Amino acid sequence: MYREITILWGDIKRSMENQNTIYNRDLYELLLVNFVRGGYFERVMEVIGFMMENNMFLDKWSYKTEFLKFHRDLYRTLTALEGKDEAQKRRIEHVHAFRKFVSIV
Repeated sequence: MYREITILWGDIKRSMENQNTIYNRDLYELLLVNFVRGGYFERVMEVIGFMMENNMFLDKWSYKTEFLKFHRDLYRTLTALEGKDEAQKRRIEHVHAFRKFVSIV
């Protein structure tokens, strides 16, 4: 399911590049919650950045509760320097950026 949502997000980004912008907050909210549940934090940060650029409301509390429900201890003690390869280092950075965004210390 999450793979199909990632493909949908790719289609939305391509249509935005062609100036066919889609500004439906509910769609982005759905994408964001599903990316948080699936652990796609790079995509989460992309959607958050897009919503912030377009002055859309971000419900940090709901994202925080979803994160704590599914990924409570994800990369809690690791730093980006401890990542085994570049991909894991980027994942750790994105998770830490999301934690900072929703005020999880």
